[in-house]
Amino acid sequence: MINTEWYSIRTLTLPATAVALLITFFIVWLILRLQFSKKWSELYSDAIFTFIIVWKLSLLVTDFKTVVSNPITVLYFNGGTIGVYLGVIVASLQIWRRRNRLQLEGEDMTACSWAIILTQSIYQMLVVLLNDNNTTSEVITLVVLSVVTLVILWKLAAMKQALFLYTVSYLIVAILQPLGIWQTAVAISVILLCLGLTIQHERINVGGKE
Repeated sequence: MINTEWYSIRTLTLPATAVALLITFFIVWLILRLQFSKKWSELYSDAIFTFIIVWKLSLLVTDFKTVVSNPITVLYFNGGTIGVYLGVIVASLQIWRRRNRLQLEGEDMTACSWAIILTQSIYQMLVVLLNDNNTTSEVITLVVLSVVTLVILWKLAAMKQALFLYTVSYLIVAILQPLGIWQTAVAISVILLCLGLTIQHERINVGGKE
């Protein structure tokens, strides 16, 4: 989806995509906190904090001269698309490094898949609701992702199948969106799919069941 709206929060003016992201982070954290053990909500919040810090400080990479001449710009700007990629990659690596502390039981696999899928699904639906894009693509996005997400959360216990189903469904939806599959969210979805599959593989290696 294309960002078309901006929202003011006190002295800050944020694009609808950023507002959707912040709301998504809170909702998913709350769901994990209420539905699963505390370790998963803490792991999620740590990963989100890392993502935001890297995303903001990535401005040093994309516009170093501006930050050096006016450091306060870090509070108002970020590294854009490059910053998003860096933030997701660093946060994913953080989760991977902490894998040995995770007791990879069945519930933990469910919590992990819920975190990955809900973050993407809720974000996409909020972006649709907060922006003004083509009505047909918006309706398709809302209907397909909400139905697929509900089916996954209630019917699919296997993490691998759940992640594959969501990613494929989102790719189909993305094709019908204005930017097609050449949008940052699609690449992030693939990265998160790889993260989930890697964690699943780690669980099998330590004696878990698929």
